[in-house]
Amino acid sequence: MRDSGTPINSSEEAALEHLEQYVDTLPDDEHLIRADAVAHLMEQGSERADAREHIEQLLLKGYLYEVDDELRIPPRP
Repeated sequence: MRDSGTPINSSEEAALEHLEQYVDTLPDDEHLIRADAVAHLMEQGSERADAREHIEQLLLKGYLYEVDDELRIPPRP
Protein backbone atom coordinates (compact mmCIF):
# COMPACT_ATOMS: atom_id res chain seq x y z
CA MET A 1 0.00 0.00 0.00
CA ARG A 2 1.38 3.37 -1.02
CA ASP A 3 1.04 6.63 0.88
CA SER A 4 -1.30 6.36 3.78
CA GLY A 5 -2.17 10.01 3.25
CA THR A 6 0.63 11.23 5.50
CA PRO A 7 2.85 13.65 3.60
CA ILE A 8 6.61 13.45 3.80
CA ASN A 9 8.93 16.41 4.12
CA SER A 10 11.50 17.40 1.52
CA SER A 11 14.40 15.57 3.19
CA GLU A 12 12.34 12.36 3.43
CA GLU A 13 11.35 12.77 -0.22
CA ALA A 14 15.01 13.15 -1.18
CA ALA A 15 15.91 10.05 0.86
CA LEU A 16 13.15 8.09 -0.85
CA GLU A 17 14.36 9.19 -4.28
CA HIS A 18 17.93 8.15 -3.42
CA LEU A 19 16.68 4.75 -2.23
CA GLU A 20 14.59 4.26 -5.38
CA GLN A 21 17.62 5.00 -7.54
CA TYR A 22 19.77 2.66 -5.45
CA VAL A 23 17.24 -0.19 -5.70
CA ASP A 24 17.17 0.25 -9.49
CA THR A 25 20.92 -0.52 -9.58
CA LEU A 26 20.68 -3.73 -7.53
CA PRO A 27 20.88 -7.07 -9.33
CA ASP A 28 17.58 -8.94 -9.48
CA ASP A 29 18.73 -11.44 -6.86
CA GLU A 30 19.66 -8.78 -4.28
CA HIS A 31 17.30 -6.95 -1.95
CA LEU A 32 17.56 -3.73 -0.01
CA ILE A 33 18.20 -4.20 3.69
CA ARG A 34 18.06 -1.49 6.32
CA ALA A 35 21.83 -1.41 6.93
CA ASP A 36 22.53 -0.95 3.21
CA ALA A 37 19.85 1.74 2.97
CA VAL A 38 21.43 3.65 5.86
CA ALA A 39 24.90 3.27 4.32
CA HIS A 40 23.64 4.49 0.94
CA LEU A 41 21.97 7.55 2.44
CA MET A 42 25.18 8.32 4.32
CA GLU A 43 27.07 8.15 1.01
CA GLN A 44 24.59 10.72 -0.29
CA GLY A 45 25.49 13.12 2.54
CA SER A 46 23.15 12.19 5.40
CA GLU A 47 24.41 11.70 8.92
CA ARG A 48 23.83 8.16 10.28
CA ALA A 49 21.13 9.33 12.73
CA ASP A 50 19.35 11.30 9.99
CA ALA A 51 19.48 8.37 7.57
CA ARG A 52 17.99 6.05 10.20
CA GLU A 53 15.30 8.60 11.04
CA HIS A 54 14.37 9.09 7.36
CA ILE A 55 13.98 5.34 6.91
CA GLU A 56 11.91 5.06 10.09
CA GLN A 57 9.64 7.92 9.03
CA LEU A 58 9.22 6.48 5.53
CA LEU A 59 8.24 3.16 7.10
CA LEU A 60 5.80 4.79 9.52
CA LYS A 61 4.20 6.87 6.77
CA GLY A 62 3.80 3.96 4.35
CA TYR A 63 6.38 4.98 1.75
CA LEU A 64 8.55 1.95 2.60
CA TYR A 65 7.65 -1.37 4.10
CA GLU A 66 9.71 -4.12 5.63
CA VAL A 67 9.36 -7.85 5.09
CA ASP A 68 11.72 -9.91 7.23
CA ASP A 69 14.99 -8.00 6.76
CA GLU A 70 14.10 -6.57 3.35
CA LEU A 71 12.95 -3.00 2.72
CA ARG A 72 10.55 -2.60 -0.16
CA ILE A 73 9.38 0.48 -1.98
CA PRO A 74 5.81 0.35 -3.25
CA PRO A 75 5.29 1.73 -6.75
CA ARG A 76 4.35 5.38 -6.95
CA PRO A 77 0.91 6.21 -8.35
